[in-house]
Amino acid sequence: MFRSKVAPLNIAVAFVGVGLLIFTVQRVGGWPAVVSGITSVGWWFILVVVIAAARMACRAGAWVTCVRDARLRFRDAFWAVLAGDTAGNLTPLGVFASEPTKILMTRMQLSTVTSIASVAIENAFYTASVLAVLLAGTWVFLQRADVPAGLERISELTLAAVVIAAFAGLWVARARPAVLSRLAPLVTKLAGRSEAPADAVKEIEARIYGVLRWPLRRILRVVAWYVLFHSLAVAEVWLVLRLLPGGHTITLVDAFLMESAGRFVTVAFKFVPYRLGIDEMGSGAVSQVLGLGPAAGVTLALVRRLRIIVLNAIGLVRLARVR
Repeated sequence: MFRSKVAPLNIAVAFVGVGLLIFTVQRVGGWPAVVSGITSVGWWFILVVVIAAARMACRAGAWVTCVRDARLRFRDAFWAVLAGDTAGNLTPLGVFASEPTKILMTRMQLSTVTSIASVAIENAFYTASVLAVLLAGTWVFLQRADVPAGLERISELTLAAVVIAAFAGLWVARARPAVLSRLAPLVTKLAGRSEAPADAVKEIEARIYGVLRWPLRRILRVVAWYVLFHSLAVAEVWLVLRLLPGGHTITLVDAFLMESAGRFVTVAFKFVPYRLGIDEMGSGAVSQVLGLGPAAGVTLALVRRLRIIVLNAIGLVRLARVR
């Protein structure tokens, strides 16, 4: 029943995305300009895919650090992250598909409580790192001259949202509200079982708040994984833009701004499968403001989409082997 509802939604979103993509490409000079840019990447595309895979490896490394269970090997975590990313991209469910998939993929190595708690903790660290990137990227972007009023307003709203999220996070860390524990009776009732589900929910909550008592070295190891994760993302953007015609003037600051803008689109439109058309439109608008030309941004988005498709194809193979 659920799948029957999701499939038509995917098709409808895909049609809208294709239309938006065609419209965006036509506005930047048509397909010849975009195809020329993609062709200029050439065999370097393999390195682009490798960098993207390395970024998933960073998330796997952060997850393993959050688990600290010898039964979860790095390679198992990597394949679970890859499969989860595939599920999240192929459906409008986003994280509601990707994170349960990671839990499913590691059910033989980890208990349900450990798996859910560690995934939640890793996502909290990831979210904090994304907020930091958005905050820094938005601030630098606003320093640029000739920012259109529309993009300036979006940037200001992004700054406000990041600040609010940061204060909310600090409040949660200080107050430690027993949100999950209060929902435990409801979980037990829905499960139709004994108190075991409720106890599990309380245990998950305790482990999540237990992060505040982690040794500083362990926290810094997780942070280091995400510093590398975002650094590789900037390196990927820089590489692609440098390979495009006229890309010799691209700086790391340009690449960082393009990546932070792309990260915002990913967060805001995660529910759209592959963000078809949206990535291209957003990337083209930002690259135009930065003086790189809208075609560069659209081409960048398409190249990154192609490497996502390559990795997701591998992820689909891995998902097909799950029993």
